[in-house]
Amino acid sequence: MSRLTPTQRTLLARLLAEQELAPPPAWAADQLAADVQAELERRLPAHLIPRQFAVLPAFPLTPNGKVDTTALPDPAPARAGSHAPARTDLERDVLAVFREVLNRPELGIHDDFFLMGGDSLLATELGAKLRERLGVTLPVALMFSSPTAAGLAAGMVPVQRTQPTQPGVLDLSEFETDDTDLEQSTDLLRADVNLAADIQPLPGAVARPPEQWRAVFLTGATGFFGSHLLAELLATTNLTVHCLVRADSPGAALERLRAAQERFCPGALRDGDPWESRVHAHPGDLTAPLFGLGEAGFAALAQQVDALVHAGATVNFAYAYATLKPSNVDACADLFRLAVRGHLKPVHFVSTIHLFSSSRLLGRARIAETEEIDALPTVTGGYAQSRWVAEGLARQACRRGIPVTVYRPSVIGGDTRTGVSNENDALCRLFRGCVQLGVAPSIRSGLNIVSADYAAAGLVRLALDVVSQGQTYHLVNSESSALNDLFGQLRAYGYPLATTDYGDWQARIEAAGPENALYTLLPLIAHLSVAEATGLRPPHFDGTQAATRLAPQGLRCPPMSTELVQHYLSGMVRSGFLPPPTGSAP
Repeated sequence: MSRLTPTQRTLLARLLAEQELAPPPAWAADQLAADVQAELERRLPAHLIPRQFAVLPAFPLTPNGKVDTTALPDPAPARAGSHAPARTDLERDVLAVFREVLNRPELGIHDDFFLMGGDSLLATELGAKLRERLGVTLPVALMFSSPTAAGLAAGMVPVQRTQPTQPGVLDLSEFETDDTDLEQSTDLLRADVNLAADIQPLPGAVARPPEQWRAVFLTGATGFFGSHLLAELLATTNLTVHCLVRADSPGAALERLRAAQERFCPGALRDGDPWESRVHAHPGDLTAPLFGLGEAGFAALAQQVDALVHAGATVNFAYAYATLKPSNVDACADLFRLAVRGHLKPVHFVSTIHLFSSSRLLGRARIAETEEIDALPTVTGGYAQSRWVAEGLARQACRRGIPVTVYRPSVIGGDTRTGVSNENDALCRLFRGCVQLGVAPSIRSGLNIVSADYAAAGLVRLALDVVSQGQTYHLVNSESSALNDLFGQLRAYGYPLATTDYGDWQARIEAAGPENALYTLLPLIAHLSVAEATGLRPPHFDGTQAATRLAPQGLRCPPMSTELVQHYLSGMVRSGFLPPPTGSAP
C-alpha cells in the first residue's frame, strides 16, 4: 500500500458562495461554513464531517472549463474548537500519538484515523507507539473498529477501572465490547439501505440487449479482479471499455490501467493490439459526487455506454464499516444514477460470498444463489457489511426497474495461466504469514477459492447472455480447499512448517507484531476461532446456477490441485512476495 502525501491526507470541504459575494465578506463566509457544518453534523457521524473550509466566490477553472484542483487555495487554519479537543488525560495522550503518526497536529479526538490518511501499515505503527508511550497493548480489533482517539481511549477505560492497581503493561488484547465485535446486526445497517428517491428510470425505458452494446463502463479496472475483467472484455468482445481511474489526467489514468494490466495480467497486452483505441480512461473517484466527472462529463458518459460493470470497491477485511462506506456503499447512488441517465443501462454488480460469514450460519449445509440476504441476522466484518448494504441498494434499484445482475465470487485466487496472484489478499497473506512464523495451525476450516481468470471469464459471458440477466450468480469452486491441505502444499513446496493448535498460532501472530503478514487480520482470525471451538463448519456455497450456464460454453472452475497451488506459490516466489523455499521445492 503506497503512502499518501500530507496534501492527499488532508480532508477539506471547499464551499462555493453565491456569485454576487465576490469576494464574500468575512461574516458571510463564516455563516456559510457554520450552516454547512451544522447540517453535516445533523446528517453524518462525527468522523465524516470536514473540519476545515475555504469559501470561494467561484471555482478556478482550467482552459477546458473543468475545476482546476491544483489552483484551489488551502483552507483557513482550523479555528479553535473546529477539531474536538481532548477531554481527559488519556484522550490527550492517545491524540498525541495520532498526531505524531499521521503528522497532523490539528487532529481532534473524533477524527477517523483512516479517513485522515491512515492505512493498515500506519495502524500497526500507531499500535506500536501507543504501546511504547502508554504501556498499553491494544487489540487489533479495537484499532480498526474504533479508529478515533476518543474511541480508543474509551476502549481502554473499562479495563483500567477493573485493574486500577495492576502495574506494568496493560494488556487489552483479550478485551471485547460491542464496539469491537466484528459481528454486526443487520438491523443496525438497514438504515443505510436507502437509495435516493430521484434515481428512477424513465417511464417505459428498456435497456438495450447485449448484442446491441457498443461500449461498457467498468469500475475497479486498476485492481486485481478489475484488471482481469478489462483483459477479458478486450480479448473476447469488440466493445469499447470506459474506465474510471483515480488520476490527475486522462493520460495518467491510461498509464495506470496499462501498468495494472502488465502487473496482474502479463501477456494480455500484445504489440499491435489497438488497445488505446478501445479503452477510454476517465480521471475520477468513486467517492466524489458524480464520480468526480462533473455534470457535463457524467452526462456524456451516460450517453456513450450501454452497460455498467461495477467491480470498484475498497477490499480490506480489517477496516470498519464506517471507513469503507464512502467507496463501497455511498458510491452506489451515482452508479445507479448513471444507469438511468439518458437511455436505461443494465448494471452488473460485483459483490462477494463473504456476505455469509456470520457465525450464525455455521453448521448450515449450503447457501444457494437464491438465498435472501435481507433475512440474515448478522454480518461479520466491515467489508462484508458494506457489501450487504450495497446489495440492498441494488435490490432497491432492481425493484424500480433498473436491470441488475449480481455476482458473488468467493476468495479470488491467482491466474491459472500466469500464476500471478493478488498478493494483498487474505489467501496470500495466509501463506506468507505462516512462512514467516515457520508454523501453521491444525484447523478444520477450509476456503472456497476461485481462479481469477475463471471468475472474470464467467462474469463477462454471463453479462453477455441475454437469458442470464437479472439473476444472482455465485462464482465459486465446486469444492472448497481444506486449510490443512493448503498448509501441506506449503510444506511440499519446501517450507518447513511446524504444526500447532489454533490458539497458539493466533498468539504467535500477535507476538510477532506488525512484521507478520497476518497481524492486521487478527480480528478475523479471532472470529474464525468460533468455528474451531465449536467444530461447526461454514456452509457450502452453491454455484449451480452459474455453473449450469457456463459449462455448455466450456467454462469450468479448475480445482485447487497440487499443481495449481504450486503454480501460484512459484509466482509468489518470482515476485519476491515469498522467499525461496529452503527445502526440496519442485
